[in-house]
Amino acid sequence: MRLQRVRRRIFIRDAVSENGADIRQGIPDMSIARLRSTRFHPATWPIAVKLAMALVVASLVPMLVVSYYNLREGLAITAANEAEELEQIASSTGGRLDQLIKDTKHTISYFSWSEELIHLVTAPDDGSRVRVEDKMSRLIDANEDIELFMVLDKEGKVLASTKPRYLGRVLNFRDYFKDAVRGRNYISDLEVGTASNNPGMYFSAPVRNLAGNVSGVAVLKLKGDAIANIMEAARSREKWLTTFLVDGDGIIIYHPDEKVQYRSMAPLSAELQKRLIEEKRFGMDVSEIPDLGLKDLADKMVNATQPGHANYLSPISKLPEIVGFARLTEKRWQVAVSEHEDIYSRPLEHLFRNAVASVALMGALFVAFALLFARTFTRPLKALTDSAGAIERGELERAKVHVATQDELGQLAQTFNAMIDGIKARQRERDIFGRMVSPEVREKLLTGELKLGGENLRVSVLFSDIRGFSTMSEKMSPHDVVLLLNEYLTEMTEAVRPFGGYVNNFIGDAIVVIFGAPEAQAGNELSAIRAALAMKARLEVLNQRRKAMDDPPLVTGIGISTGKVVAGQIGSLERFMYTVIGDAVNVAARLEDLTKQFDGNPILLNAATWEGCKHDAHGIRLADQGMQRVKGRAEPVHVYAVFPEEDVQAGRQDAIGVTVERAPALPELR
Repeated sequence: MRLQRVRRRIFIRDAVSENGADIRQGIPDMSIARLRSTRFHPATWPIAVKLAMALVVASLVPMLVVSYYNLREGLAITAANEAEELEQIASSTGGRLDQLIKDTKHTISYFSWSEELIHLVTAPDDGSRVRVEDKMSRLIDANEDIELFMVLDKEGKVLASTKPRYLGRVLNFRDYFKDAVRGRNYISDLEVGTASNNPGMYFSAPVRNLAGNVSGVAVLKLKGDAIANIMEAARSREKWLTTFLVDGDGIIIYHPDEKVQYRSMAPLSAELQKRLIEEKRFGMDVSEIPDLGLKDLADKMVNATQPGHANYLSPISKLPEIVGFARLTEKRWQVAVSEHEDIYSRPLEHLFRNAVASVALMGALFVAFALLFARTFTRPLKALTDSAGAIERGELERAKVHVATQDELGQLAQTFNAMIDGIKARQRERDIFGRMVSPEVREKLLTGELKLGGENLRVSVLFSDIRGFSTMSEKMSPHDVVLLLNEYLTEMTEAVRPFGGYVNNFIGDAIVVIFGAPEAQAGNELSAIRAALAMKARLEVLNQRRKAMDDPPLVTGIGISTGKVVAGQIGSLERFMYTVIGDAVNVAARLEDLTKQFDGNPILLNAATWEGCKHDAHGIRLADQGMQRVKGRAEPVHVYAVFPEEDVQAGRQDAIGVTVERAPALPELR
């Protein structure tokens, strides 16, 4: 082809020389144009160039299309993930608010049943008022979220208050008095006091005399700052989040921007406007509560019963935002968490621009390295294949790939190496994790079966503690204390393992063992009793070893309680643990402490434990200790004691071969 071009040039040059004029004037313009266009025709390109261009087109165009498609899909997936995360934050924050309201309800209920308070409303005098005000002051000192306590008689007159200016006032017009004097507990919306100008919630409960009749009302005001602190904590990790709280009327009762606070999301009805203005619920003397023009968002969010999300145009930033919301169970409020859409879309768009720039750069590199492409492609592939074979054989130490390039295959090799490191780390973490929790909990956590929250279960809780451990540890070095605890806890863990006990926690020298969670099992009660007997037997063997080494023997107390609990992952989004929460745990601890009052250091059970296993408990002998007072409980607990067989004196033999002995009740423990 080059020879033909040279011949053409010589022919044209000779023609010009012979005729003294440019012979190209006689060549048609179309033929000249065709000669010039051959330089840009693909058929005239070298194979290397055509291969490089084919690679560029075959690679870059799909990459651009895929990058754009991934951008759109990534934005959609990220938006969905962001929405889900915002919903989770809203649900978690709502759960904390619900817990705050529940705790405050329990506080006012506990306060309304106190003897001092009943005496004050039935026979008011200065001495009773001083005692009640002292109790109220101590409750406020113990809970910084409480702003005010008051006690009203059945006519609405304030008999006692932590703020003296309320004494003697008649507040029978307040809703919290009207509901409580009718015998109902009351929880207000978030209100702003006209006198104090401080937001808060009012809780009230009826105070009943010994005959059960309502004789007065107990009132508590929860600080609005307690709610604000929970809302602010939700955005402490990511400052670009906005958290706000909407009541059942669609009014924003908390927002970090005070200009938005106490404004409605959508226009309010005339009737509702009138009522809110007359009530001065938000401490404002206004003729109208303005709205933010967010009717579509209000329609989706205000009456929603399930967590959800929505997109809207923020009236504050004038930018599109995404909001996740969740409803409280204790109040008809919605917790909302929002962020600007460009917070999560900007990084993806930046990545897309980088991808386009990378594609352009790769196109230039393809042209230069077309001939080296096959070699640089096959070598890493072979190395990756060899590494994959090593992984298949379990030879992770030999599976690492040597990274010789920084292109996509090099990146793939780096990712492959990172994957190998991840597999090794997961194997190591799985082994370490298995030592921190039981295998059942570990597998449920790794498979995602355990969620943040819990489920209601009936379990048996075994609580064991070493007697006099604090006194014993004073005479030992810290190293010796650790060795003692490790030896003791190992023996006790091995004792409960055959009976399906889940060691939930080590609290110093105390052990908490759960039967029936996380894996449900039949016969929790009987398993707990047999595990306790096994612990006693193991302790005897351990004490024999200690005696041989001139060490003092260990004495333990064991309490077993059966009942309903909430079992699951308890904690925050950052840190949580699998545990059980419920009265059964507290009763087990109290029964363990009660064993100090019995000769022979028996295993103590509550009635639910015995009732759950008495038809299957062949060979177990116990003594009925009747109703016993335990610390921290107003009602006595029916207690059974499991003694070694030789310690059970004259009892009766029932149909299943279980000896039951009656014993007098112990005095109340204080």
